[in-house]
Amino acid sequence: MPERPPMELVDTLESLGLATAEQVARMERRVRRLAGDLPRFESVWVDALAQARLLTPFQAAELNAGRGRRLRVGDYVLCDRLPYPLYAEGYRARRVETREMSRLVVVESRQSDSVALPKGAVQFSSNENWDSLPLSTPGTDLSRHSSPLVCAEPWKDGRTAAEWMVQYGRFPGEVVLEIARAMAARLAEWERSGVCHGDICASSLLLTDSGEVDLPWPGLRGELRPEEGYAHLDLPPEAFETIAPERISSGTPPTPAADAFSCGCVWWHLLCGRPPLAGGDALSKLRSAEECLIRDVREYAPDAPPPLAAAIASCAWKDPRRRPESMARLSAMLGPPTRDGRERLIAALNRRGRPAVRLTTAARSIRRSNNAPIWLTAAACCAVLLAAIFWQFQNGRPNEQPPKQEIAANNLSVDGSRQLAPKTPPAELHTTTDRADATPYGKEIVPTSYEQPEEPPAELILSADEPVRAATIRLRDGQRIRAPNGRRAVVLVPPSGMIVERENVCFENIDFRPDPFPSQPDESQNGLDRSTAKAALRTAGEAALVRLSAGEAEFIGCRFQYESSLAGGAAIRWIHPRERETAAASLSLPSGRVAMTDCVLDGVESGIDCRTIGAIALRLTNVLHLGPGPLVLLDHYPWADEPVSLAISQSTLRDAGPLIECFVSDVDRAVGEISILA
Repeated sequence: MPERPPMELVDTLESLGLATAEQVARMERRVRRLAGDLPRFESVWVDALAQARLLTPFQAAELNAGRGRRLRVGDYVLCDRLPYPLYAEGYRARRVETREMSRLVVVESRQSDSVALPKGAVQFSSNENWDSLPLSTPGTDLSRHSSPLVCAEPWKDGRTAAEWMVQYGRFPGEVVLEIARAMAARLAEWERSGVCHGDICASSLLLTDSGEVDLPWPGLRGELRPEEGYAHLDLPPEAFETIAPERISSGTPPTPAADAFSCGCVWWHLLCGRPPLAGGDALSKLRSAEECLIRDVREYAPDAPPPLAAAIASCAWKDPRRRPESMARLSAMLGPPTRDGRERLIAALNRRGRPAVRLTTAARSIRRSNNAPIWLTAAACCAVLLAAIFWQFQNGRPNEQPPKQEIAANNLSVDGSRQLAPKTPPAELHTTTDRADATPYGKEIVPTSYEQPEEPPAELILSADEPVRAATIRLRDGQRIRAPNGRRAVVLVPPSGMIVERENVCFENIDFRPDPFPSQPDESQNGLDRSTAKAALRTAGEAALVRLSAGEAEFIGCRFQYESSLAGGAAIRWIHPRERETAAASLSLPSGRVAMTDCVLDGVESGIDCRTIGAIALRLTNVLHLGPGPLVLLDHYPWADEPVSLAISQSTLRDAGPLIECFVSDVDRAVGEISILA
């Protein structure tokens, strides 16, 4: 007897218009083959429908996650997730009544409540067959369906310029000129209607195979996010690649001058293959955009057409008054789109990779050819000739060996082991022409007795039988320092603390204690020379158990303890970066992260003393702080571009100071954000 599908799944699919009960029932044989001996779960039915192309992979994933009802948004059924826009959720959707495909933006209620829908309505053209609804621009359906705000446009097949550059690299100069002309003409039309796009970037520039250039959802980002700046870092870095400097410094809404700046950045990006504003995160992108140090595009793309290079230079000014006063002016600088330019654009967009040569196909064609015996005979003769030449070449040099092998043999002892030094006198090591071990070109061969300096191990296991002095520990990037399994190690640190300047070092099951009999630091401490260690001591000034000068570190199962008879200090004094003046004046501030798990802080003046510049993140899990000072100490209240994130869970402060303490010296400047997640 055939097994019936789950009724709840059938009801959901019918309500969404994705499949009928008969279509689901016909999947029974496919479900039986997929499940095998396992029960016929609902997910198996969903996978069978996806294999039959009745569901898209996105719809199948949403149904398996229990979010099937969310596929219906107002009059639309979501089909696939789009990589654009970057400020909201974009989808390819199907309208239920007309079954026409659309591209959709869904904005949740917490964002859409502050959006003022434009007044009036515009009738769509008859060939698009759309209804008259509230609009932001012609061709856009902007309406509220229950809670979210939905903005829909007719669907167009294509891919974004960012996706194209990932596969093929930068665009040719003439192709970028045609794209710029089409963009400027389109933006000039919207400007005459009183609309500023506000979201011009490579990730939102849509290119179709027919050579059409489209910028979806004009004016929507300006309605949803009228202000941009350091207080709005909730978007990926790509969303800030083309933002105008005045929007960051003054918080102004989108303007034609800001759109002109974005156009110049996009065309620079298409020509050079990378964005003109550097930065790996949203904060550094905003700082780079505010500085607005954009190089001449002809330095990286010499093939840039002169009109396009001039237009980019005029758009890239930091002062908006020096940019083109309107999109019509910018369009006049570039000229109108041309037929030849569109053909070049179509040829570039329809570029395909060279098909791979299949040996089986070639062999099959040779077998079918009447000249197959001739080809095979010629190939056999060539193989015999090559073998004879190779044999004669080898017989002509029977006793020759590379000089490097001779030196290697001279440097071996009788028992075959490597000697510590070569037999050649030291005076001969500096000559290259009179030496027997020099090459015919006069280049010296490096003796085989040279040994690479030994690097510290990736995992260092300290002795648990006796305390270990911090000066004897050499660190490396990404190293893990731990105690033997089931035991704890004690590290005695000098008054200035154990200096940690390597990145991503992890300490596990280690007790940090002050050295009761401190001595002078060695020639190298933790892989540093004496000058670096002394500079760090001069910078310090106060006691600490660990002096962290790296961007990231982690402590697991560690104990930071000061004896009651000794003057206490900080458990961790975080000084990052080391050159604070240089970092403060640089283009992008650094960021760092410190994590503590299952740690105990006993008798410390402060848990983590942060003397940092830039964005920092602290993650504390199951930490016991016995005081007497604060758990986190900031030497200054963060600036607007220095957010502080503190995530704390399952932690206890007993007989201790406040959770976080900071000093405010200048109350007039813009302050940053301190977020605490507990």
